[in-house]
Amino acid sequence: MLKDGWPREGVIDEWFEGALETAYACRYPNLMAVFQDGLARFGDKEIFIFPSLGERYTRRRLDEAIRKVAASLIEDHGVEKGDRVAMILLNNPEFCISYLAIAAVGAVSVVINARLETEELEFQLRDSGTKVLIVETELYERVKPLRDRLESLKSIIITGNEGIDGNAPYTSLLAREAPGHIEVEVNERDICSICYTSGTTGRPKGSIITHRNVVSNAMAQLSCIPYLIPEKYTMEDIYLIKQMISVPLFHVTALHTLFNLCLLGAGAVVLPIFQADQVIESMIEEEVNFFVGVTAMFWLLRMQPNYPQLVDAGNVEVMFQGGSPMPPELGELMLKDFPAALIGNGFGMTETTSIGAGSLLPPEQVIKRGSSIGWPTPPTLFKVVDERLQEVPLEEPGELLISGSGTCRGYWNLPDKTSESFVIDEEGRRWHRSGDVVVKDEEGFYTIVDRKKDMILRGGENVYCVEVENLIIMNPKVLQVAVIGVPDQVLGEKIKAVVFPMPGHSITADEVLEFCTGKIADYKLPDFVAISDMPLPMNPGGKIMKDKLRDM
Repeated sequence: MLKDGWPREGVIDEWFEGALETAYACRYPNLMAVFQDGLARFGDKEIFIFPSLGERYTRRRLDEAIRKVAASLIEDHGVEKGDRVAMILLNNPEFCISYLAIAAVGAVSVVINARLETEELEFQLRDSGTKVLIVETELYERVKPLRDRLESLKSIIITGNEGIDGNAPYTSLLAREAPGHIEVEVNERDICSICYTSGTTGRPKGSIITHRNVVSNAMAQLSCIPYLIPEKYTMEDIYLIKQMISVPLFHVTALHTLFNLCLLGAGAVVLPIFQADQVIESMIEEEVNFFVGVTAMFWLLRMQPNYPQLVDAGNVEVMFQGGSPMPPELGELMLKDFPAALIGNGFGMTETTSIGAGSLLPPEQVIKRGSSIGWPTPPTLFKVVDERLQEVPLEEPGELLISGSGTCRGYWNLPDKTSESFVIDEEGRRWHRSGDVVVKDEEGFYTIVDRKKDMILRGGENVYCVEVENLIIMNPKVLQVAVIGVPDQVLGEKIKAVVFPMPGHSITADEVLEFCTGKIADYKLPDFVAISDMPLPMNPGGKIMKDKLRDM
């Protein structure tokens, strides 16, 4: 049993871009090097299985497709190193191939949430300066109006066999001979991706994820995985680990942690969306033994009529969840259903490349400390500080600061926000201000007790209250609005909007929802709307006192 934290062999301090960071002394130079290592070791083993499409990819087949798409991006679409190539894709082969092909040519993948509406998509495409867009056929209508409004956008590629409105079909990228190799030099300082996270000001922030960051995630997994899988497995037969990927690949949990585990040698069954009964069916049929999801997914799985068949199959050996602490009763139920399984918690953010600079709770601690996010993954350092960024004593709450090679380089086009969120201490070490309030105990375990950010975590999706408030307040019938999170057993939190109408006007909950629909992603829509007949309570500084609104 581990004590005092995850193993840190091979971790060093080094000066990087003017600041001190912890990193692995021996590490991969870029994302494609992680893939090439797995390809050399397990080339004929399956890496991705798509049951809904009847498609199965070995590493060799995937490698050939990557080289074809990479060559086409360069020769047919003029993509050069540093260009931004956006992906609005679901969990399908095109996502997996494109993400790695973009990395291979030294371009930057702009990974966009496929649930966003047209106005939200326009901002991210414009802000990133996207040159080429790869979009799902069924989502094309959302981006169609943007073609002539985005000066940087030179071409659109549509999934499937047929182009639309003169835009190239994805199959055209694959209809060529694969070159022997892609001659582009990519180092750890190069940007791998821009991943947008909703901002506390209502403006999404593009986290700059470098190859150094994604490699840090892979290295953290190499250190921790031996303690997270049954002893019968080693890194030499890690290909026997078969994951279920039903969380969206455009989320950092899947994009960085689950995807990287596949690059390192594991396989994955990939479903386009999470539909609980179909997840169970695929897990049984494909003998999935490794499942990662958010709390809501575990509850939904247990509600399905075919769940007992999953339990009876007895294949599940590892179950990890994140997005919110695991309720103790859920941990006990899962251990009762899968007594031999290793069950734990994970914590990570867009800015930390998921667990690249996040944390993991060892499985043996899940019942005793189910609410804990565990220990920081190597090479990461955590620090708990007060308002003056001075460390607080053990067991006292403070803001969590995170340091290490897995923390992103800042926010795209937002130098002021970068300076606010990334600070350098007296030692010269660079830290990310997480906005989470945590407590550290005597054994080094961290537990989140509050959020400094006004944010709701709904079913694993981050929803910043101000973004929803800024939309609702645009309704001419609304004078005041406050958005808050309310507890929910399945989703963790649901969204509640409290509205006070303009004097002389009335508005209904249905009108508020109708006003919001189509302007923001569906997961950001309020689950509840309360109409107040009194002005919302405010403090002397003029801010709405949200703690007074819970029972309205």
